[in-house]
This record gives sequence, structure tokens and C-alpha cells, in this order.
Amino acid sequence: MSGLSIANNLLANNVQFNLNVNQNALKNIVNQLSSGLRINSAADDPSGLAISVGLQTQADGFNTAVQNVQNANNAAQVALGAYTTTTDILQRIRSLAVEASSDINSQNDRSNLQTEVTQLLLEVNRISQNTNFNGAALLDGSHAGFQSQQNAFLSVTANTALSTNGNIATVNGVNYGFLAASAVASNANFNTTVGAAVAFNNAGTYATVDGTIELQVINTGVSIAVQETFINSASGQISVDSTLFGSQAVSADFENVSITIGAITTADVGTTSYIKVSQNVAALTNPNNPAFNFQSGANEGDVIQVGIQATNTQTLRISNINLAISSSNNPSLGSEDAIGQIDNALQVILAQQAKLGAIVVRLNEDANNDSISAVNLQASESSIRDLNVGQATTQFTKLQILVQVGTSVLAQSNANAQSVLGLFR
Repeated sequence: MSGLSIANNLLANNVQFNLNVNQNALKNIVNQLSSGLRINSAADDPSGLAISVGLQTQADGFNTAVQNVQNANNAAQVALGAYTTTTDILQRIRSLAVEASSDINSQNDRSNLQTEVTQLLLEVNRISQNTNFNGAALLDGSHAGFQSQQNAFLSVTANTALSTNGNIATVNGVNYGFLAASAVASNANFNTTVGAAVAFNNAGTYATVDGTIELQVINTGVSIAVQETFINSASGQISVDSTLFGSQAVSADFENVSITIGAITTADVGTTSYIKVSQNVAALTNPNNPAFNFQSGANEGDVIQVGIQATNTQTLRISNINLAISSSNNPSLGSEDAIGQIDNALQVILAQQAKLGAIVVRLNEDANNDSISAVNLQASESSIRDLNVGQATTQFTKLQILVQVGTSVLAQSNANAQSVLGLFR
């Protein structure tokens, strides 16, 4: 309708409506500016809020995973430190074994050296049992997880070049110029489980056990021959083969090891060679001793498994080292065997160190990837939810002016109806 009206102030109503709209918009922009966020509730942007919360959850997960990896690294450093100490102990035991191997030492001397070895072996076990991180044992095998098979193996640890050089010849890989011209596993039983077959000569079995084979050239008074002796590392039992082997003979009497003797002569009497034999260890899954699981990522199942084998004297296969063991022909046979046992134990420790060190490298790479992912996800979340402050400030200024102008116009609109009173004058 046109004209003057006092029943309804239509001008004031229109101004009031626009003023309410602008005040609500100003309230919202003030809320955004004070929080720094474009989206403060689902009403601001329903889909944007859902996406941004999902991204923030992922970013938080990756940031926490980085901390998990750091804790895993700290535990690994504790274990590596213990490995280093154990390695030092093994090197000391080896030095004592080398010292005991000299015949200038008496049996009493060897017994005294064994006293120190015994204490050092106890320390190896103590380190294995007591090394832990935040209450979780590291080296006692309680987190061994799956351990792969270790094949039985043999190696000629000390050989002797024979005196008659004219007899040195290599035929089909056999060098008859050395006392142990060749040494190989004689059949498949070499790599089977310990105790799978009957024993030979009261020492060893077809299934390989840890031990040392000694070959020594002797003069029987009738002939020059090689006497074969075996020491069982676990029991310390020494067995001497009743058969003497002549020049270029083949022996397969101990531990399924086939040994070809070189071309021996009288000039070789007294020379000795050693062959180290180590038993098979079957692959083992430890359901009661599961590997460590480190949550290294943001998602379910994003874990790294780390199995740490026990490093006690039993698993290192050095629990029965005895430098004082001797045979009639060789008073230092026990210490010679100990050298080989320690060499094998050192290889196990070094392999564990290498494995754990490689895991640390992998964890560090995983942590870097987690950090990069967290940064990128945070950037994505920010682009959706964060407020463009410059744009919001401009909008804030605009709405402030509109509210101030609207308030002034509303005051004028309310006063406009009073003009009707002029008609009554």
C-alpha cells in the first residue's frame, strides 16, 4: 500500500530484517576470526568438516607413529649396546683360549684361565637376562619370534702344508699337498636334527653335533699315519678313532664328514689340522615368545615386526667351553675347540647386530615417511578448514559498516512514523 501508515512500519521491518542478516553474518565472521578456522561446526560446511576431521585423524596417527618409532629406536640402541658388551666378552674368552692353546702353559694354568672364562660366561647370561627397555626384556628370547634355520656346516679352521712339495697336486678339487686335502659332508644326514641316528665311536652322531675334528700325523713305529680325534663341544667327550689313516686315505668316521688325507711322509710327523663342525638348528616359530610389533604407521596393521634372538651361552653354543680339556696327544684340544666355538658365537652376535642395525635404518626411513605424510595431510586439512584471514578481515569490516548503517537507518525508520502527528496540528 502507499501513503502513511501507523499500523505497520514497513520501512523499519525491512531494515530490521537486513540488520539481523548482517548481525548474524558478523557474529559468524567474528567466530571464525577468533578461532582461525573457516569451519567451526558441521553447519559451516558439512562435507568439508568430515573430510578435514579424517585428514587430521590421519595426521595425528602419523605423528604418534613417529614417536613409536623413536621409542623402538631407543630400545634398539639399548640392545645394540648389550651386543657390543657381549662381543667384547667373547673376544676376551677367545684371547684366553688362544693363550691356553700354547703348550708352554700347564694344566694348572689352563684351569686358572678357565676360572675367568667361567665368570665371563656367567656375565654373558646375566646380560642376556637383564637387558630390557621399559620393562620389556630384549635379549632373553622372550621376543624371538620366528628364527630361520641354521644349516649344519664344517670348515677347515687350520690346515698344514705337507713337506713333500713334489706330491702337491690338485685333482678334482682335492689338494694332496695339505694334510686335510679336502673335507666335505659325506651325505644328507649331515644336516639333520641332532640325535637322529646312532653314534660312532661313542662320540658324535650321523646327525651333526658341535665339535672339532683333529688330524695329527704320527709315527706308529711301523708306519706313518694320521690319527683322527673328535671332541664334542657340548659334552667335552673326546674320542680317538681306532682306525689309522695312511697317505691319501679317506675318512668318514666322525659326524658324517668325509676327509681326504694328503700325501704324508715321515717329514710331516707331528703336524696337525683342525676341522670345525657345527650342528643344524631347525627353523622355529615361537608362539609363546612373539616378536616385537612396532606400530610404525597411522593405520591398522601398519606394523614392523622385530624378532630378537636370545644371546645366552646356550643359544650361542658356548655354555660348555672348557679350556682344561685335553687328550693324550694334545693337551690343548679343549682350548682349540673353544676358539672355533667362540668364532661361531661371534658370527651369531654380529649377524644379530647387523639385523637389528638394518631394522633401525628401516625404522628411521619409516619415521621420515610418517613425518612427510603428517605434514602433507596437515596441509590438506588446513586448506579445507583454516580461515583465509585477509579475506575474512575484509568481510568483517564490510559487515561492521553494514550493521552500523543498518542501526542508524532503523532509528530513522522508527522516527518516520512520527510524521503522522503533523496532520493533527
